Amino acid sequence: MTVVSDPLPPSGVTAGPAGAPDDRPLPLAVVRPRASAHIPELHGLRGLALALVVAFHLFGNGRVSGGVDVFLVLSGFLATGSLLRRADTRSLRLGEHYGRTFARLVPPALLVLAATAALTWWVLPRGTWVQTGRELLASALYYVNWEMIAGQLSYGAAGPQTSPLQHFWSMSVQGQFFLAWPLVVLLVVGVARRLWISSRDLLLVVVGALTVASFVFALNLHGVEQPVAYFHSWARFWELGLGGFLALLLPWLRVPHGLRPLLGWAGLGLVVSSGFVLDGGALFPGPWALWPVTGALLVLLGSGGGAAWGPRRLLQVAPLRFVADISYALYLWHWPLLIAYLHHAGLDRVDPLGAAAIMAVSVALSWLTTKLVADPAQRFREAVGGARALVATAVCVSLVAGGAVVGIRLLERQDAALLAAAEAAAQDAQASYPGALALSPAHRSDVPDDVDVLPAPAVAALDLPAVDDDGCIQENVVNPGTDVPMTCTVTDAPDADHVVVMVGDSHMIQWAPAMAEVGSRENWEVLLLARRGCRLAAPVGAVDPADMCWSWRINALERLEELQPDAVVVIGSRTSTSEPGDTVIPAEARAWRQLANAGIRVVTLRDNPRFGFQVPACVEQHADSVSCARARADVYSPVNPVEEAEGVPDSAVHLDLTRYICGDQLCQGVVGNVLIYRDDNHMTATYAGTLARPLHNALRVKAPWLFVDPMKPPAVRTRF
Repeated sequence: MTVVSDPLPPSGVTAGPAGAPDDRPLPLAVVRPRASAHIPELHGLRGLALALVVAFHLFGNGRVSGGVDVFLVLSGFLATGSLLRRADTRSLRLGEHYGRTFARLVPPALLVLAATAALTWWVLPRGTWVQTGRELLASALYYVNWEMIAGQLSYGAAGPQTSPLQHFWSMSVQGQFFLAWPLVVLLVVGVARRLWISSRDLLLVVVGALTVASFVFALNLHGVEQPVAYFHSWARFWELGLGGFLALLLPWLRVPHGLRPLLGWAGLGLVVSSGFVLDGGALFPGPWALWPVTGALLVLLGSGGGAAWGPRRLLQVAPLRFVADISYALYLWHWPLLIAYLHHAGLDRVDPLGAAAIMAVSVALSWLTTKLVADPAQRFREAVGGARALVATAVCVSLVAGGAVVGIRLLERQDAALLAAAEAAAQDAQASYPGALALSPAHRSDVPDDVDVLPAPAVAALDLPAVDDDGCIQENVVNPGTDVPMTCTVTDAPDADHVVVMVGDSHMIQWAPAMAEVGSRENWEVLLLARRGCRLAAPVGAVDPADMCWSWRINALERLEELQPDAVVVIGSRTSTSEPGDTVIPAEARAWRQLANAGIRVVTLRDNPRFGFQVPACVEQHADSVSCARARADVYSPVNPVEEAEGVPDSAVHLDLTRYICGDQLCQGVVGNVLIYRDDNHMTATYAGTLARPLHNALRVKAPWLFVDPMKPPAVRTRF
C-alpha cells in the first residue's frame, strides 16, 4: 500500500518518497493536498471527524463525538513515519522542523486567543476573567490541559459555567507531542546506529512499549479520576502511539485490495457512530475510546484501494474537503463563539437556531483565518525558512503570553483590593450588611438597598475560610497516603472547656468561620477533619483499598474514636439540583451510629442549597433577586429528613439553620446585602460569618452539654 502524507504545503515543498508520510503532522492544519501524493481517505477523514466534533458541540447536547481521538491517531500516524525517515537520512533539523510545525499551528491560535480575550471582556462575568486569563496564557504555551487539571475542571457540555478555552486541551496534548516526539525519534535512531540495528525495528519496540504503558495508565486513572484522565497527556499518549505504531508497521503490511473497502467502511462506521453510541465525555480515554481510535486505524489500513464501492468517493466529496481545508481554524473558532453566545443570550444550552448561526459564523471566520492568516504564515515560513519562522513564532507567543501575565496581575490586584474593601465594610458597617441576621425574626432595622453587595461577585470565588489556606484540607486524589486524615485547627484553646470536631467535605469546611466565632466565645478547641468530596460515612463490608475516599472515611472514624471529642459536627442532609427535597445518605447514618456507640455525640447541620448555575455570575448580571433564586420547596423537604431517617442514633441532635439561608418561598443569592454563594453551592466566608449568632443560639438549645452555663446570656462580641 502506497502511503504519502495528506497535509502537504500549498507550494514550494515536495513530498517525501512513496511510503513515507509528510513531516508536518498537524491533524487540524489548513492544507491543500496535491492529488499526486496524498491519501484521499485521510484528508476526508479529517474533515468528517472535525464536522462531527463541531456538530456534536452545537447540536449534540453535550455528547462527545470521538473526533478528537481520531485527530490524535492521525497526529501520531503522520508524525512518526515522517520523523523516522528524516532522522534516518540525517535531514531532520530541529529548528527547521519546529518552525515548519509551529508556524502552521501558532498564528491562527493566537488570533483566536486574542478574540477570546475580547469576548471574555465583553460578555463573560468579571469573576471568570482571572481564570480565563490563566487559561489564555496556558493555551498560548501549550499546557492548558494541565491548567484545567490543576483548576479541577472537568470536561462537560457547553454552558455558562464552561471555559471558552476548554477545547484547547487537545491542542496542548498534541503540541506537547510535537515538541517531544522529534527528540524521542532522534534518540532512538542514535541508539540504533550505535547498536547497528534497524532504527525502524527499535522505534517500533519503543513506540509499542510506550503505547501499552500509556494505555494501562489511562485505564487505571480513568477508573479513579476520569476528569483528570480526560485531560492528562500521558493518559492520551496511547492514541497517538497507536497511530505511530501503524505508520511503522505499514512497510510490512500487505492488505488485500478486496479487503480494503471493507476495512474502510467498517472504520468509517465506527468513527461516525461513536458519538451516537457512547458518552465520550464520561467514558474517554478509557477502553471505550478504542471505538473511534480503531475506526481511524481501519480507515488508514483500508486506504489506497481502487475499488469503486469503497469509502474513498464519500471521503472525497467537496463539502468534506472544504471542511478539512479549514478544519484547524474551525476547531479553534467554534467553541469560544458558542460559550460567548450562551452568556450573551443567558441560555444554559444552545438552541437550534443559535447553533446554526454559530456554525455559519464559525465557518466564515475559519475561511477568512485560513486565507488571511494561515496561508500567509506558511508563505512567510517558506520565504524565510523554518528556523527564522520559529524565532518569529516565539516572539509572537511571547508577546501574547506577556500580555496575559500583565492582565492577570492587574486583575489579581483589583481582586485583592475588592476583598479588602469587603472585609472592612463588613466590620465597619454591620447595619448595612447584616447577612443572615436579616432573616432573623428579631431583626428590626431596615436593610439599605443602595449599597454594593459584599463580597463583590467578581471576587466571590476567593472569599474562602481562613482555614482553607492552612494546607491541612485534603484534596480528593488517589495518591498513596492521602487517606491519612489531617487535622486543621479552627480555634485554638490550650485550656479548652470542650473539644468540637467538624468532619466532612467542602460543605462542612464552609461553616468554619461561624464555628470559629462560636468556639472563640465559648473557649472551645474546634478542629476540622476535611477531605473535599468525602463526607463522613461508614461502609458495609470491605472497601477497595485503592479508593482513597473510603479509606479516609474509615481512618477518620478511627481518629475520632481516639480523640473522644465532646461533639462531632457533620452535614446531616444532602440537597440536589435535579431532585426536589433533601435526603439522608444511609452510609452517613451508619457512621453516626458508630460514633454514638463509642460514646461520641453527633451534631448535624442541614445542607445548604445547590444551584444549577454560578450564583455570583447571575447576581452580577441581574439586578433583581428572583432571577438568581430557587424555590425553597424545590430545595428542601417539608421536614428536616434527618429527623425521620432510619438508623440515625437517638443521641444525635440536629440543627436546621435554613431559615437563615432561605426565605419562606425562595432561596436567593443575596441576603442582607451579603452574597451567600461563591459558586453554585458553596457559601462565601463573609456570609458564613454572619451565621455565627444563629449557630451559637441553636447549639445552646440543642447541645447544652457543650456550655459551662447554657442559660448564661452571651456577652457582646464583634459580629455577634
